[in-house]
Amino acid sequence: MDEEKFFGSIKTLRKTAGDRAILRAMHFFSENKNAKAQTKALESGDFNEFLRLFKKSGDSSYKYLQNIYLPSSPLNEDLALALALGENVLGDLGVCRVHGGGFAGTIQAMVPNEKLKIYSEKLTAVFGVKSVIPIKIRQYGLIELSDKLN
Repeated sequence: MDEEKFFGSIKTLRKTAGDRAILRAMHFFSENKNAKAQTKALESGDFNEFLRLFKKSGDSSYKYLQNIYLPSSPLNEDLALALALGENVLGDLGVCRVHGGGFAGTIQAMVPNEKLKIYSEKLTAVFGVKSVIPIKIRQYGLIELSDKLN
């Protein structure tokens, strides 16, 4: 179903598929456009726009996919808490989002070097040792190493 037909059919779809399925489809339509825009931002070197879209994607996952909660554990909202704490520490200097398949599993944060220490300290204090794993993004993606090094 194309997007225009989908949005025109929501009243009927609510009866047959339910609201959660509709929200997930809305994420799908939005995310397809967002992924293309993220690619364009990276290709043009606009990292700030990429970060804005990265956060937008995460917000959509949070709101529409609703994949940060465990229905079997309603008092445990680790991911929501980690995102809230991360946003509190980072302010406008970085972004964090739910990452991967969700299911209350993990977040990914883009943290500037000057905020890494405090970000790690604050989240580790709440979630424990090894709950924050800093990685660096290299300038170059996947590369093949020459076997001449052996």
